[in-house]
Amino acid sequence: MMNSKHVLKVALYGGLIGMFTTLIHADVYKWVDKDGKVQYSDQPPLAGDVKKMKKKTVDTPSAASPSPNSAAKPATPIADQELEYRKRKAEKEEQEKKQQAEADTSRKNKEHCNNLRGELGSHSDGTRLIRYNDKGERVFLDEKERADSKRNLEERIAKECK
Repeated sequence: MMNSKHVLKVALYGGLIGMFTTLIHADVYKWVDKDGKVQYSDQPPLAGDVKKMKKKTVDTPSAASPSPNSAAKPATPIADQELEYRKRKAEKEEQEKKQQAEADTSRKNKEHCNNLRGELGSHSDGTRLIRYNDKGERVFLDEKERADSKRNLEERIAKECK
């Protein structure tokens, strides 16, 4: 059987819990009175500019909370974040493809120029040069054809290999 002290304690604690619960859920109003003082109350004033306070807030700014003048970026939904991520990823992949294509083009141009310079070297070292005629037969180049071919290669190198 319970003694009276125990019943009294349970009633007292129950009452305190009930009172704090109502305080937690109570609305808090803030306003400036006619003397310029900031007032707080659970009852709104009869007249004047009243601001209803949010629950669990303190009016003093802290270092962790942004100032009211700072432009805070609103939270974006997960779907928007995912969309932005995919967009950035696609842009990055496109940029990498462009860089790869430029690198391939540069490599091919360098290889082409090296081939032209190699041909020009063979014109200069006295090696006998051949070409193929309409019948597919090999024909040696004479001095005039050799000079024309060399001049043509020099022009192509000057134009294509800068």
